[in-house]
Amino acid sequence: MQIDGIVNPDPNALSQSPSKTREEGRLKEACQEFESLLLSHMLTEMRSSIPKSNALGGGRDEELFMGMLDQERAKEWAKSDGIGLSNLLYQQMKKNL
Repeated sequence: MQIDGIVNPDPNALSQSPSKTREEGRLKEACQEFESLLLSHMLTEMRSSIPKSNALGGGRDEELFMGMLDQERAKEWAKSDGIGLSNLLYQQMKKNL
């Protein structure tokens, strides 16, 4: 008889209370969101430093599209460890939980 999924790969998971684990998850999510906002702002500022092109027709619609594109790129970048800021913040702030 084989039972899969019983062994937890994190040996500290059993010693932590569910509320602490939940708080750590929320903290990790908040750190990723902060990094995402920072990266989005950075992308927007970088875009404003180069000459504008009319590749997409220009105007308000293009600005809106590029802003949403920057936000989504930043979210995905932050989820895949981004520039490492969210992990650094998480490790520092986790000590205070």
